[in-house]
Amino acid sequence: MAYAAGKLYTGQVTSIGATAVQLGDGTLPAVHEVLVQNDPGNAGNMLLGNVTNQYLVLTPGQAVSIPVVSLTLIYVKMASGTGTANWLATQ
Repeated sequence: MAYAAGKLYTGQVTSIGATAVQLGDGTLPAVHEVLVQNDPGNAGNMLLGNVTNQYLVLTPGQAVSIPVVSLTLIYVKMASGTGTANWLATQ
């Protein structure tokens, strides 16, 4: 199997609360796919979606892979308390 040349980016968003925040800050170039994880150390569920709605529920340690061109299209918030989102993105 041939793989396309590219880069792997990784990061975290910390201190996420009940207000949805963008996963990315717009500084990364276009990406192909993003893996988002609700940090295993979080006490509560993370909600994931777009700027308007965050319906996808990730339990602590759970992750989802999303084919998307920018981290700024993904929004996360905590169902309760505060938490951290971990992410990996491929270019």
